[in-house]
Amino acid sequence: MQSKILIFTAIFIANLCYAEEQDTELQNELHFLRLENFLNLELDIASTKAETSLQSPSTVTVIDRQMLEEYNFASISTAVETLAGIQIYRTAFKQQVTTIRGVLQDHYANKVLVMINNIPSWHAITGEGNLDRLSIHDVERIEVLRGPASVIYGSQAYSGAVNIILRKDTKQLHTSIGNKDRNSIGANYRYNSKDKLSIFTAANKEHGQHYQDNFTDEAGINGNIEDYHDSLNATAALEYQDHSLLFNVFRNDEGNYEGSTQKFSAGAGNNHDVDGILLGYTYSHNWNQFFYSKMKLFYDQNERNFSRSADDDIRANVLGQRVGGNISNIFTWDDKLQFELGTDYEIRTSKEYKNIQHSTVLTENNLSDRSVYEYSGYAQIDWKPLAKWRILIGSRLTKSETFGENISSRGTIVYSIDANNTVKFIAGQSFRTPSLFELYFITPTKSVFGTESLEPETADTFEIGYQHSHNYIYIQALAYYSIYQNKIHRIKDDVMLDDGTIANNVSVYTNGQEFSAKGVELELKYLNPKVANIFLNFAYISGDDGDKMSGTEHYNFKYVPDFTTSIGVHKNIQGIDISVIGNYSDTANSHQESVDSYFNLSFNLAYQHKYKSLQLKHILSVQNLTDTQVAIPEYVRRGELNELPLVGTERGIFYSLLVDF
Repeated sequence: MQSKILIFTAIFIANLCYAEEQDTELQNELHFLRLENFLNLELDIASTKAETSLQSPSTVTVIDRQMLEEYNFASISTAVETLAGIQIYRTAFKQQVTTIRGVLQDHYANKVLVMINNIPSWHAITGEGNLDRLSIHDVERIEVLRGPASVIYGSQAYSGAVNIILRKDTKQLHTSIGNKDRNSIGANYRYNSKDKLSIFTAANKEHGQHYQDNFTDEAGINGNIEDYHDSLNATAALEYQDHSLLFNVFRNDEGNYEGSTQKFSAGAGNNHDVDGILLGYTYSHNWNQFFYSKMKLFYDQNERNFSRSADDDIRANVLGQRVGGNISNIFTWDDKLQFELGTDYEIRTSKEYKNIQHSTVLTENNLSDRSVYEYSGYAQIDWKPLAKWRILIGSRLTKSETFGENISSRGTIVYSIDANNTVKFIAGQSFRTPSLFELYFITPTKSVFGTESLEPETADTFEIGYQHSHNYIYIQALAYYSIYQNKIHRIKDDVMLDDGTIANNVSVYTNGQEFSAKGVELELKYLNPKVANIFLNFAYISGDDGDKMSGTEHYNFKYVPDFTTSIGVHKNIQGIDISVIGNYSDTANSHQESVDSYFNLSFNLAYQHKYKSLQLKHILSVQNLTDTQVAIPEYVRRGELNELPLVGTERGIFYSLLVDF
C-alpha cells in the first residue's frame, strides 16, 4: 500500500513540472467576483422561494461548490462539521449522527432534517436522516438552517435542517486511493438543453478506511473489531420547465463498532447495513405576477440490517417507508405584502422490525405493519412596511394520529441597515413527532419498551443575528436562547405487562423535563484569492441540567463541549492549490471521566492542467496530520465505555484524480 502511495505522489510531483501558465487576466477577474458570487447564491432551505442569505428570514449557512473544491472535503459530513454549532457524533450503534446546537440524540440522528433538492428523507421507524447517501463530488452546495424550522418543514426539523443541492454543470470522473484500504471511484454528468431540459446522473462507490480497534465489551470480553464506512450510491434528477424529478438509491456498510448493546454476544464487531430509495417530484409555477404555487410528492424507503449474535447467525431487519406530499401557495398583494398558505400530508409505515435466524423469524418486536398518518396546514404573512424593514409571521397546525395537535409559530424582523449590513430578530418554535420505534418497540426479552402516550418534543428559540459583507469580508454572528421540552429518552422503570406481571428495572421511553441553553455562533469568511481564502467558524454553548434524570448525574449538556472551532485557509500559488483545515473541540464531560479536547489538522495539495480536451486535477491529501485521537463521550448507554472514537479520524493519506470532460 505504501508503495502505491509513493508512486502516485511521484506522478503528482511530475505533473507539477509541466504546469501551464495561468490566464492572469481571467484569474484576477474571478478574484473580485468570489465574495459577490457567494452572497448572490439563492438558497432554497429557508423559504418556499429561493432567497440569498442576506434576504433570508432565517439563520442560514452555505458551503458552495468552490469551497468544496478548495478544501477537498472527503464527505458531506466532514464538510458540515466545520460549521459553527454543528458536530458529527456517533453512538455505539450508529455513525454520522448530525447534531446541531448540542441537542443530543440516542442511537439515531432524528432531530435534524436531511433533504436532497428540498425533498426530505428519513427512516420512517427510527427517524434518522443520512448525510452520506450522496458523494461529495455530486454536490453543488450544502445549505444549513440552524434552529427551529418546523413552520417551514413540520416534524424532524427540530434543531435544524440540511439541504443538499445537486451539481449544476458537470461532466466528471473521479477516483482516489489511500492507506488503510481506502479507495473510491465515481462519475457524474449533467446534460442541459436549450429547451430547459436538464438531466443529472451520478454513480459512486467508496471503500472507506478500515481501522482495527481493541474493545472490551460490557460483559468484560476483550477482542479486536473493525471500524469502517463503505458506501455505494446512484442519483438521477430531471428538470423540465416547471417539473423536476429526483431519484436516489444508496447502500452504506458500517462497521458495527460495539453493537446495539455493546456486547460481542449481541453482534458487536459485525457489520451494519443501511440502504434506502428516495423518489421525489416537484412542480412549481408562476400563474401570474400575483400567484405562485409549488407542489411536492415523495416516496422514501429506508432499511437497516444489523447483527444480533456473535456468530452473526441472528440479524435484525428494519424496513420503513414514508409517502406524502405538500402544496404551497404564495399570494403577492403588492411589493410590500405577501401571504403564503400550504398543507402537508404524510403516512409513515413500519413494514417490519424482525429478528431473523437464517429464514426463521424469531420476533417482530411489536413493529410489523404499524403505520401513522400526519397532516398539517400553515400560513405566513410577509410584510415590508418600509424600505429597510421586513416582518414575517407564520404558524403551522399539525394533526397526528398519535399525539393529537401541535401548533408551532415563528416570527422574524429583518432590518437592513444598508446594502452590506443586516440585523435579524428571530423567535421560532419547533417539534418532533415520536418515532414509531419510540412508540411501539418491545423486545422479546421485555427489556426495552416504547411508550404510546409520548408527547412530541418541542423547543422555543430566540435569536439575534448580524450579517456584514464588505470588500472581501463576510461575517455572520448570532446569539440565541433555547428552551427544550419533552425531550424523548430512555429511563429505567417498572412496566406492567398485559398479563398483569411486572417487568422490573427495564428501559422505557419517556418525555424528559424542561431544560435550556444559550449560545453564540460566529461565521467569518475572507475571500480574496490574491491573498488567501479563509474561513473561521466558532461556537460557544452553555446548557443547564434541567433534564437531569432522577437518581443519576445524566443530562443532555453534560456531554457537550463548551467551545468548538474550525478554521480553513486556501491559497493558489503559481497554479498549485494549498489548503489546510483545523477542527478544535473543547473538553467534554462523560459519565466516568472527562473526554480530552482535540485539534486535528488536514492538508491538501492540488494541481490542475489540461490534457487534450480534458481538465485533470490531482490532489494529495493528509487528514489528521498529527494523528490526534478524536473521541466523544459515550452518552447513550453510559456503561463500561467512557468514550467512543470517531470513525475515519485517524491519520489518512490519499491521492485523488478528477477528470472533467
